[in-house]
Order: sequence, then structure tokens, then C-alpha cells
Amino acid sequence: MAVALDPKLRELLLANNLGLSRDHRLAGWNVLTILYHDGAASGEVTDLNYLSQKYNNEYLDEEEKPITDEVLKRILDVLSTQAGLIEVSPKKVRKRMMNGGYHIHQSYVYKITSSGIEYLTLMVKVIDADNTVTANITRIQEYCVLVAKLADPELSAEDTQLFNDFQNMLAAYADVMKGMHKLDEDLSELANDLAFNHGGAAAEQLQQMLQDKAIPAFKQLLGQGPRIQALADSTSFSKRVARSQQGSDDLDAAHATGDQAKMLLRFQSVQAYTQRQLERLAGSFDPSATAIDNSLDTVYLLFQTILGAIRLLSQEYDHIQSQTVDVKALTGQIDHLLTHYQSLIVRQPIPRHLPNDREDLDDSADLLNATTMGPVVYAAQTRTTKVATEADNPPLATDDPEVPDAQAGLVEFQQLVMRDADYGVVDHDLTFHSRHARDEVIRLYSATGYSHYDSFAPFGRPVVKVALLKAEPVRIHCVDEQYTVTLPGSFAVWFAKGDEDHE
Repeated sequence: MAVALDPKLRELLLANNLGLSRDHRLAGWNVLTILYHDGAASGEVTDLNYLSQKYNNEYLDEEEKPITDEVLKRILDVLSTQAGLIEVSPKKVRKRMMNGGYHIHQSYVYKITSSGIEYLTLMVKVIDADNTVTANITRIQEYCVLVAKLADPELSAEDTQLFNDFQNMLAAYADVMKGMHKLDEDLSELANDLAFNHGGAAAEQLQQMLQDKAIPAFKQLLGQGPRIQALADSTSFSKRVARSQQGSDDLDAAHATGDQAKMLLRFQSVQAYTQRQLERLAGSFDPSATAIDNSLDTVYLLFQTILGAIRLLSQEYDHIQSQTVDVKALTGQIDHLLTHYQSLIVRQPIPRHLPNDREDLDDSADLLNATTMGPVVYAAQTRTTKVATEADNPPLATDDPEVPDAQAGLVEFQQLVMRDADYGVVDHDLTFHSRHARDEVIRLYSATGYSHYDSFAPFGRPVVKVALLKAEPVRIHCVDEQYTVTLPGSFAVWFAKGDEDHE
């Protein structure tokens, strides 16, 4: 039965593509799962044939084609040679035959390594990191207690307690640093939001939490630096941890069988591992610029971020306090000013201090002589603003009354323009007594630029056609005006007669 795969973990594994297979992107993870879950417990030989059958029978996706032996060999090679998550070794195995008997032959057997087991467990933790990564004072105190305990040179290495305490210290340090990094990101985002939103109360509460809780705990964490450095410089501590890993309560098979060669290799490996971890931790507490640049978890950068957040929050809180005003008092001052706005005096600003203000200078543009120039004295003049009243308004001009002359204009238009009832011509200078008639003639001339005449109806009669005659100026004058309108040319106009149009 295949082990169920979490959807979030599936997406993460697809992004990693363990095994580097284009068509079987989860093959690397599934091989590790088979070796971890079904390896020794199945009673089968975990060779290439077993892995291929197990994978194709239980771990194929819906649209995934069965994996071939050649592809599986390449994936196993990546997992063993590059990743180091599995190991392969030739062994003599017993294979059951069709007749029920067993055949002994040599085959390559695959086994998951400690790195592979750790990879399986850690990848599952990654998808739940939002729930597990947190910053709290208790975990920092646990780390400090473990460091103080490990610093005791009299701590026994007869059992695995020393090794377990060292592992717990590393786990506590990892949890603390992950939590502090998360706090670093949260502080940066929150401080930025408070700075833009001006949350005075929230800024004060966050600042108090940092000063009362975060800073003391962080200083306690910094205080463990000398102890970590002493453990890293010790020539015996890493050996004691390696010896403790093979203590009296160790359940390793090599220890039980007395395999001295494997135990020696294991001792040397654990000793080197312990020394590497101690040097990594010591680098995190090293205040030098080189160590800060090269360390992934340097505590000093995090400490500077927290101090910067506190400084920003303090500035924001002070800004909010300085902006606080008494609205009632401010309203009273505004009301008082409104009752005396007519008597307010605005002083004229004093001009800028320039060389042109001086006299008796050889070169007024030479600013190098500014130190020898005397002061400029200005006399500020009082200026009173005069408030305009209704009495200061200018007299209003009376409009000329418009006397309707529509009927007189029609009569004059018929006399001067019309040749018959439906046809009129303007081909010589005309003098009108009616402004209305004069305006209609000028408006009719503008109709010469149109091909439709729906908008032209002098004295209510629709126009059928307007045509230019000659390009000779025609002057139109009204007797009671001092100017004359000159038309560019003469024109003729045809009016509608009943339902009949004239061309």
C-alpha cells in the first residue's frame, strides 16, 4: 500500500524534482519512501527489480507512464552519488524460484541512509513551518540552560545523555534563530505600516514589548557567545560527544556486535560533525565584520534590526504625541480670529539678503566680498488691508432697450433684396434702416458655404438655394451705425414657394 502524500508536500517536491527526472518528478521521493517504509519490514530484497515493481504498482500518478529500469537506474544514481540519500552495495541474496526453491545470487541492494531519513522528516516539517516557527522567550531560556549544562567539564560521557543534550542544544538554537528571523521580518513590516498609518497606541505597545521582553531575552542569548566559543576551542569536547554517542545505552548494531572498524568510523564522523556545528555557532556570535558577512545566522544583524525597529517606533510615537492638539481650544482661537479678520495686519516680508542691496560696491555680483559687506537695514512698513463694501461697487450701466422691428425689417428686405416673391439678389451696396433686415442679409451670405439650408429661414421663410454671383465687394450699412459691413461678393437667394423648390 502506497504512503499517502500531502498536497502541499507534493507541490514542494515537484518544485525540487528530486532525482532529476523529467517524466517522473516524484520518483526520487517515492524511492526514499519505499526504502524507508518497506525496506527492512517487507522481508524482500530491495534491489532494482523490487523497486521498479513497487513503484509501478503503487506509486504511479494517474497520467504517469510506468517507469523503466533505465530511468530508475539514473534516478537511483542521482540519489546515491549526488545526494547521498541512499547507498548501494553488492550482496548475496536468496531469490525464490517458480518451483518453490531458492536460488542464491549476487545483486545490488539499495538502502536509505541517515541523510535520507532526515530528508524525509524535514521535508514534511517544511510545509508546517508557519505553525512551528515562532519566537518565544522560553525556547531561548532552554537553549541557555543547555549551553550552561554542556559547558560543565565534569559531564559524564558514559551514556548518550551528553550527545542527546548536544543535539537538543542545536535544535533549540535552530528554533531560536528561525524565530528571531521571523521576528525580524515581522518587525520590519509592522514598523513600516505603523510609520505610514501613524498608529501611536500600537507603536507604544510594540515598543514596550520589545524593550521589556525581546531585548532582555536577546541579551541573554548574546551572553552565551563566550561559552560556545570555549566549547569550539576545546580539544576534548567534540571527542566526549562522539564517545557519548556510543555510550552504554546505544542501540547501534555495530556497537552490539563489536564491529570496531565501523565504530571507529562512526566516532570520527561524529567528532567532525560536532566540531563543525560548534564552529558554526561560534561564528554566529563573532562580532567581526568577516564573520557577520559569512554567517547565515549572525545574531548581531538581528539585534541591529530590533534596535532599529525600536528607534523607528520611538520616533513614530513622539511624532504622534507632538501632533496632538486641543481641538476645543483650537476652535475657540479660530472663532476669535474670524471676529477680528478685518483688523488683521499682515507684515510685508523682508527682501532676501543679496549683494544688490548694498551701495558703493565695485562689483555687486562678486559674492566673495560678502564677508566685508555691511548689513542691510530695512524699515518694515505697516500695511492695512482695506475691506471693500457695497458702496465701493462701480455704477452699473443700463442696457439699451431692444425695439422689435421685425415687420419694418421685412418690408425693407422685400424692397431692397427681393426681385419677385421667391427670388432675391444682393449685387450692389445697400443701406438699411432696420438692423433686423441688415442682419438677415449678412446671415444669408454665410449660407453660400453650405449645401443644405435647413438652418436658414429669414423672416420665417425656408431657403431653397443660395449662390454666389460675382467676387465684387458689397457694402452693407445701417443708417444709425458708424460702421459698414463689407461682403466679399454678391449672391442670389431662392425661397420655397409652397411644395415647389426652385433651382
